[in-house]
Amino acid sequence: MVSLADSLVSSSSRQLPLRMRPDLSIRYHRYQGLPYWVIKEPVGLKYYRFQEEEYSILRMLDGNCSFDDIKERFEREYAPQKISLSDLQHFIGMLHRSGLLITDAERQGPQLRKRRDETARRELFQKLSNILAIRFKGVDPDKLLNWLAPYTNWFFTKWTAMFFGMVALSALLLVGVNYDEFRTRLPAFHEFFGPENWIWLGCTLAITKVLHEFGHGLSCKKFGGECHEIGVMILVLTPCLYCNVSDSWLLPNKWHRAVIGAAGMYVEIVLASIATFLWWYSEPDLLINNICLSVMFICSVSTILFNGNPLLRFDGYYILSDISEIPNLRQKASKIMTRYMQEYCLGIEQQEDPFLPQRNQWFFATYTVAAVAYRWVVVISIMMFLNQILEPYGLKVIGQLIAFTGIVGMLIQPLWQTIKFFRVPGRVHQVKKKNLSITLAVVGALIAAFVYVPFPYSVKCALEVQPRDDSVVYALVPGTLQEVKVKAGDSVDEDQEVAVMTNVDLLMSVRNLEIEVEQYKSQIEQASRAGNMQRDYESAARIPELQELLVSAEAQLARQRADLDKLRVKSPAAGVVMPAPNKKQQPTMDGELPGWSGSLLDAENAGAFLQQSDAICRIGEPGAYEALLAVDQSDVVSIKPGQLVRIKLDSHADEVFETTIQQNVSKEPMEFVPPSMTVQAGGKIPVRPDSIGGSRPLSATYQVAVELPDVPGDIGVFRVGQRGWAKVSADPKSLGQRLWRLITRTFRFDL
Repeated sequence: MVSLADSLVSSSSRQLPLRMRPDLSIRYHRYQGLPYWVIKEPVGLKYYRFQEEEYSILRMLDGNCSFDDIKERFEREYAPQKISLSDLQHFIGMLHRSGLLITDAERQGPQLRKRRDETARRELFQKLSNILAIRFKGVDPDKLLNWLAPYTNWFFTKWTAMFFGMVALSALLLVGVNYDEFRTRLPAFHEFFGPENWIWLGCTLAITKVLHEFGHGLSCKKFGGECHEIGVMILVLTPCLYCNVSDSWLLPNKWHRAVIGAAGMYVEIVLASIATFLWWYSEPDLLINNICLSVMFICSVSTILFNGNPLLRFDGYYILSDISEIPNLRQKASKIMTRYMQEYCLGIEQQEDPFLPQRNQWFFATYTVAAVAYRWVVVISIMMFLNQILEPYGLKVIGQLIAFTGIVGMLIQPLWQTIKFFRVPGRVHQVKKKNLSITLAVVGALIAAFVYVPFPYSVKCALEVQPRDDSVVYALVPGTLQEVKVKAGDSVDEDQEVAVMTNVDLLMSVRNLEIEVEQYKSQIEQASRAGNMQRDYESAARIPELQELLVSAEAQLARQRADLDKLRVKSPAAGVVMPAPNKKQQPTMDGELPGWSGSLLDAENAGAFLQQSDAICRIGEPGAYEALLAVDQSDVVSIKPGQLVRIKLDSHADEVFETTIQQNVSKEPMEFVPPSMTVQAGGKIPVRPDSIGGSRPLSATYQVAVELPDVPGDIGVFRVGQRGWAKVSADPKSLGQRLWRLITRTFRFDL
């Protein structure tokens, strides 16, 4: 209870019932030649950095001094510096909110509970705003790390790092020297990211990230730090671990802190290097080969695009922050950029902030712009990647939900900060009309340019190489391929026999029907004779029924004989024999014999059983090819005759072939997609199976055929069944039109 005497004393002269917590861990550091004190709050595992003057004020708080006492003592020790009571109150309030002070004053519980609830809401908002990387509360792994440390300290020594650096360099040289072969051995996009590989990719991502985080924790132990939190996080829909090594901030050596930040990438580089050698020297069809490729991909991509990039708040960011001796680099850079925008865009005068870097502020502002832009690029790329992976399997709605949540999360924070900025009383009156008018004019001009200024635009679509004006020779009935009478390059005439097939079941059916027809004829003859000579009226009455059965049997026999004739496959036109697109080996169940694969013109496929409509070969003009372009329904209106087409084949990725569109897009959509163009076969078109085993495109897809150019002096560039991409130079579009097109293709709007 406050006494009358206390109420008469000035508030600045009263004793402050606040004192510094005795359990804080404190370390003396030097940043850019200046002294600083780093303080660890051991319960919340939070870390703070204070200048000499700030730390001095913290030490003065002993529960007995007043604001006036602290002000007087501060100005005496750090003369000629001065400090106002308002600044002192603000700083001490910040210390209390940060949990660095304790008090014996009453009614602290509601305030502590309110602070806890605010922290919980802030953490929940952070999780929702970064749905691709969600962290959950972890456990203390200190005992486990203490047990592992003696066995792993050698891994983080200088000589070990040099050795594995040579291993990584050797792996790069192996890939560089054999780059062409390396590229040909890589699987197609949808083969590598197909659902049959999801489990291995997920396990690989989880295991490599667990080892990555243990690299941080064990290296922190190596240099004398502690690690009191390791937990589960969801990284791009995959569960893995995270390791909190913020304790490294207590280490005075900046290079030790940088090594701890780089330890996870060091582990991944070692894994990727070893996996490169194992993948290169293992058989392509083995499971170990596929797993090693997954390790190579995940470790290299995560290191280059995420962990090693200082524009994202991952390992590269903290390494840069430690080496440059600028803690909270991102926050300071963002604040500098905000101050620039307030000063130049709104005309609000800025007071000098002694806690911000005073030199090279343009670098920090540029860093902020680059970091924001790169984060948007990464998030949008991940969302488009997930959408492309999930769409062929009817899971596009999951990608849409993630995209919507991620984009909203990235937009809410800057919008909320803007609202808070203008809600400060008197802030609107500080804005200068001249600066605001110029800013609005520039923003309006940029928006107008974004919406209306056209830029060159191209439509990208999948393609397959086919012979021009060719005829396909199909197996018209099921049967066993007994003999192929032609080979690739042979000239044939119309109706010339191309292949001979056998079908024992069909042959037996014809024989049985022939016997059945003879039996019916014999029965009709006997019944007719009995009716005429013996007056057997009952036998005579059966004659119409027997005649109907005879007609039916003869019709069946005629159809079966026609099918029997189809076993002798003939050319539908005159021309040159060319192979049909190769058929991939299909997986079989246990105990089943594998079907044929490759080309039916190959000798090893003699005796293969063919289904109806299996392509045996093609008959056409040699050297005359065309590309069949599959155009999505959203791009049909952009395709017109006369437009330039640039073609890049998967088998000739370094070459670009140019041609033009000579005809309009087909008016009817593709009912079925050629098997070789489906994503399941390594093509580019997502499909869904129908009831009869065909492959229908997920979205309406139209065809347009373009002639492929002649390539002088280079025989065999084009082959039937080659796949690739085509870019059609369409009418220019503005950036706004492209963005709207991307939104409408990603999200479906039903009216």
